[in-house]
Amino acid sequence: MRALLILVISVWAGIATAQEEVKIALVGLDPDPRYDDAIAYARIETSRQGDPEVAARMAIDDLALLTDARDLTIGFSAVRVAEAGDLVAAARALAEEGAKYLLLDLPAPEADAVAEALGPDGPLLLNTTAPEDWLRRRCHDRMLHTAASDRMIADALIQHFVTMQWQDVLLLHGKTERDLARAASFTEAAERFRLRIVETREFDLSTNPALREQNNVALLTGDTRDYDAVFIADSFGEFSRYLPYQTALPRPVVGATGLVPLEWHWSLERYGAPQVNSRFETAVGDGRRMTWQDWSVWVAMRAVLTAEAKSRDRDPAAIEAFLRSDGLRLDGSKGAQLSFRPWDSQLRQPILLATSNAIIGIAPLEGFLHQTNTLDSLGIDEPEFACD
Repeated sequence: MRALLILVISVWAGIATAQEEVKIALVGLDPDPRYDDAIAYARIETSRQGDPEVAARMAIDDLALLTDARDLTIGFSAVRVAEAGDLVAAARALAEEGAKYLLLDLPAPEADAVAEALGPDGPLLLNTTAPEDWLRRRCHDRMLHTAASDRMIADALIQHFVTMQWQDVLLLHGKTERDLARAASFTEAAERFRLRIVETREFDLSTNPALREQNNVALLTGDTRDYDAVFIADSFGEFSRYLPYQTALPRPVVGATGLVPLEWHWSLERYGAPQVNSRFETAVGDGRRMTWQDWSVWVAMRAVLTAEAKSRDRDPAAIEAFLRSDGLRLDGSKGAQLSFRPWDSQLRQPILLATSNAIIGIAPLEGFLHQTNTLDSLGIDEPEFACD
């Protein structure tokens, strides 16, 4: 193993003498291609800019009274690996050092590779930032998901469409795998509620005159039957930021811009969210606001610490069973008690429908019910879920 990797992995923070120590590590890439600084074109941020390690440490501080009462010491390490090929070795080294939980801030393929390599006897993995539906269908025994799935995000928007009686949608998407995945999830959700996608069109970021029908907003949104709204899947955010107010028809834009479904947004003003945002901004100290990735890491840490502190049985199997049970009742400052679904290991959670500076709604919206848990109206339900 590379010497540098060994040096990075060997640093554990917060270790002190106590009856029991719980080791937890945050694992990611540096640089992570999803958060490339180059994406922040002209100083306009179009993706997360900042490390969620602060959120993990904040969660440890939040629950210190609870873990102290159980004589638990939390050993935390943040490990960033330069090459994706070194991730498995890093994860194995952490497991050998006694890490009980690995919080994965990784793209879906890398998270999948780590889960496959560590197998059924490795640490419990929590996927915090990969929303891909296919990763849930991989059904890794040792993986939970705090990042909302693509289908949950799509269902939240569709509930808003139904509430507003928007029946016809123009769907635009880019050429990346993420754009295609988001478009596919939105299409599935729309079909579930019998909304009509009047046309699906692909945009192109280039200025090539030969592709003017794909990079000109007026052409891209015109010459089609009428529609009530435009949905756009744009993982880079560069095209979508020019879409509102330029569509051929004066219609709302949702998805990657305009009205955006998110796990978290700084403008939420209820359920203790302002306090969470304030604590995060104070901890960061550079004016950066809490993003959905930060929240997902924060709530993943809260989940494992809550299970460790509240499980009546100190047997590891019993602690994990409590973590996976409806008895967890996790507080995520979004107005609902959160828990993990047994069929896809996905964290049940409300989804915020946000503009740039306001929360317009919180899904599940009023009138959308479920036979067992209203939160299960978001995402793939148990009868339609199947492992690949």
